[in-house]
Amino acid sequence: MFRHLIYLWAAATLLVSCNQQTGGDLSDLVDPMIGTDGTGNTFPGPTMPFGMVQLSPDTYNEGCCAGYHYSNDRILGFSHTHLSGTGCADFGDILLLPFTGNEAGVAGAKGSKFQHASEKASVGYYSVILDDFGVKAELTATNRVGFHRYTFQEGQTAKILIDLEHDISGNGDQPLDDCFLKVISQYEVEGLRHSRGWAPDQYVYFVARFSEPFTEKFGELNGSEIRQTLSFQPKNGKPVMVKVALSAVSVDGARNNMDEEVSGWDFDETVREARHAWEKQLSKIRVEGGTADQRKIFYTALYHALLTPNLYSDADGKYRGMDHQVHEGEGFNYYHVYSLWDTYRAVHPLFNLIEKERNTDFIRTMLKQYDQSGLLPVWELAGCENNCMIGYHAVSVIADAWLKGDRGFDGNKALEAMLASGSQSIEGIAPYRKYQFIPREMSTNSVSKVLEYAYDDWCIAQMGRALGNDSVYHEYIVRSQYYRNQYDPQTGLMRPRYADGRWLEPFDPFKVSMLDQGDYTEANSWHYSFYVPQNIPDLIRLSGGDQAFITKLDSFFTVQTKNRHSISDFEGIFGQYAHGNEPSHHMPYLYNYAGAPGKSQEILQRAMDEFYTTGPKGLCGNDDCGQLSAWYVFSAMGFYPVCPGSDEYVIGSRMFDQVTISLSNGKTFVIKGKGERSKEKVIVGATLNGKEYPKSFLTYSDMINGGEISFSFGSDRNNSWGAAPENRPSALPVEPENDLRPLGTGRLFMPSIDYNNVWFRRSMMIRMGCLSEGVEIHYTLNGAEPTITSPVYDKPFEIERSVKLRAKAFKPGFGESETASVNFYESSLDPNSPMTRVEYLAPPFGRNYAGKETDGMYSPNYSAGGMMALLDGKTGSSDYTDGRWQGFEGKDMEVIIDLGRTMPVFRITAGFLQSLAVWIFHPVQVSFSISMDGKDFRMMEVIDNYPDRSTMTDGVRYFSTLVLGNKARYVKVKAQSIGLCPGWHHGAGSKAWLFADEIIVE
Repeated sequence: MFRHLIYLWAAATLLVSCNQQTGGDLSDLVDPMIGTDGTGNTFPGPTMPFGMVQLSPDTYNEGCCAGYHYSNDRILGFSHTHLSGTGCADFGDILLLPFTGNEAGVAGAKGSKFQHASEKASVGYYSVILDDFGVKAELTATNRVGFHRYTFQEGQTAKILIDLEHDISGNGDQPLDDCFLKVISQYEVEGLRHSRGWAPDQYVYFVARFSEPFTEKFGELNGSEIRQTLSFQPKNGKPVMVKVALSAVSVDGARNNMDEEVSGWDFDETVREARHAWEKQLSKIRVEGGTADQRKIFYTALYHALLTPNLYSDADGKYRGMDHQVHEGEGFNYYHVYSLWDTYRAVHPLFNLIEKERNTDFIRTMLKQYDQSGLLPVWELAGCENNCMIGYHAVSVIADAWLKGDRGFDGNKALEAMLASGSQSIEGIAPYRKYQFIPREMSTNSVSKVLEYAYDDWCIAQMGRALGNDSVYHEYIVRSQYYRNQYDPQTGLMRPRYADGRWLEPFDPFKVSMLDQGDYTEANSWHYSFYVPQNIPDLIRLSGGDQAFITKLDSFFTVQTKNRHSISDFEGIFGQYAHGNEPSHHMPYLYNYAGAPGKSQEILQRAMDEFYTTGPKGLCGNDDCGQLSAWYVFSAMGFYPVCPGSDEYVIGSRMFDQVTISLSNGKTFVIKGKGERSKEKVIVGATLNGKEYPKSFLTYSDMINGGEISFSFGSDRNNSWGAAPENRPSALPVEPENDLRPLGTGRLFMPSIDYNNVWFRRSMMIRMGCLSEGVEIHYTLNGAEPTITSPVYDKPFEIERSVKLRAKAFKPGFGESETASVNFYESSLDPNSPMTRVEYLAPPFGRNYAGKETDGMYSPNYSAGGMMALLDGKTGSSDYTDGRWQGFEGKDMEVIIDLGRTMPVFRITAGFLQSLAVWIFHPVQVSFSISMDGKDFRMMEVIDNYPDRSTMTDGVRYFSTLVLGNKARYVKVKAQSIGLCPGWHHGAGSKAWLFADEIIVE
């Protein structure tokens, strides 16, 4: 009975609160619960547009990306920072839990049961009843302050837990020893949560101020384990209110943030101010027509698109940069949380229309991050770089803004930063520049990386041209065409290939790869075969023309995948199309480029109707910091930026009768549609500012000066509107003829050297070949560069000693190819002999990240088959998942090899892999020793390999030392791990991997 009274009281209070929360209609159309179930990974709690604080309930702490999941029935408490829609978990900082009764009831962060019927979530407000305690919790927020109001039952002692240990990621977010909680008065505490998680060096200073005095007396708590309960005695049912201000700079910064933003205790007024701020943002796009559900989906999508990036500077302008130092304010707001692989596609282009000033601050922040770290961000949060995902898409965001007239940042400085991204050597960029594609043996996700780098390079080229830098333009416009070298004419798909030009066999175009595994990034060949946004006309040409391209698209949207996905947000599927993940987002619009816009419109209507709903499962994949939502905002308005950095928006289908966009320059652009959407589904005509408009794309120039476009709809999808070549989108500006020269010259006729292993016993046959006809292969065996006078390869030949084989193809009219090279090692060691064995030691320097001595053994997940794997003759490739590598996590490798008998040793070689994206580093030192008795070892050589970020490249590297015939029975190889990922790496502070294979004794 009491619980029923609680719910009646809650419903009445919520109704009164709702009536008191004045504001415009648009705020009422937002439902923050959309996306909180399934794989949407959104949070329901209050936040401000792009605010520092995201105050929201946490329902479990086992990798919950947003802290809250609709399927759970317990609330652990309310924390102040959350990620929106990401596929990886972090944040959930400074958790508060109101409770009553015995503290044991909340030990272990058990929290309280709740029911969705008692929840209310709207812009700037969230409330719920905690059933176990009979407590009503209400939340609101300003930019930098979370505001709580807790109403307890009369007669019970009110308690609030402050938890600095809380970790929504499950196991990755570790509070460090310098955390603290300090009492300032009976009304105020301050503290720091310094943690290592996905953001490996995150500082959250805070000040918590209470409306009632607490009774506990303690001075200061320090360390990584801080959970403290405060007790209150409110009178006459008076609620206990808490204001929690955040800062990445200092407690003084947090206190000043509170004083600047919430000086009093008027909770309801703070709710109204939050609603007013959101009303201002949402009213920048007004829609008319459509159903009530469609309007709710639209404004919720717009709400989600305006959540990130997040404010990271204090009210006085100070902020913590990517160098982890505190900086003074410089006249703009500094932000963090840049999920650029996702948001460059639609989120930032949306900002260019309605949030240009804020987008300028986002870019100015990126340029400061370049100053502080040497590179533009890839996936940054809390001032830390993750390097998660692929590409260097900050260049897209910057180019799109500059080319659309944004002059609020230094263009030359921006180009300098963009060029730094394009000249890196990690993540396959070095072989990309060398080979004009990425050989799959040299980097994971090779096909996806080539295609995304080529697009980014096109953006750099456009920026260079806009700034009058012809040399940059010409270099990068050529690089932007490297996608051609991944295109296989036989299959019509983007296909992995090797350095010598061979295509991957066997090839499964339906196979979906995970990030940093396989050849594609969270996609398959079908998805990336349509990713050339900078030059779709050329992709159509490669595909065989308009009709062949249309047929290929038809197949893409209808042929079912043969291999089911294993990616959490690989949802929203028909055919190969997977709307829940970003590589598919532009594809429905591609029919326009081939003169069939009606087909685009039908696909778009289906995607909008099927993949977006009003329920908690209303998103079909991770929202990814607003990208899935921004796609809907654009598509429901009727157009989409297929190629950010170009002037074009491709026209699709409309959801509403009229859309009015209030542009950042104060003008408005109106989109109107005539015809019943359910019956008349395709565009049959259009007028722009009263004049006939036959094009299936809009330009930024058309829109930014204000005006109106009006579409007429019908049922004939084969009508001629937008079909003529001159009326199709292009994205590719007219280029000088000599810029579009063929690629691959000197690259794709490189010789292939057939081998399974790099070492042999007694003898080995050498076989070489070349894909290209009419070439002559010349080679050397001593490591010298082959010339036209070097020996000619005309048939297989046998080697009986160690050689450094180098081969090059020469072709009349094309010159010479790149050099193919393999070192082959002859070894008298017999790994199959019962006398040969390997012993793994725990060397003196073998300590893991926690400082504990290691056991010297490899990880069971990367055993390569067991104790003899380092001698089995099966050498590891550049793919760390090939089953041939032994992996050592956070520790060094030290092995002793018993050769089985005393023999002369001439050279010792050990191979190691580097794949920085998955935290695998080459050793920082390798040493080789020999012994007759296995006890007293004689050092042969110590090779130092100090990591230099500017020159580090992925791939296999062999370390060798000459022993010159000294006799030995035992060989010792030590490889010192880097231990922890360095500060510039996305895994900074976490355990690094050392991967070893093979050890060769000659």
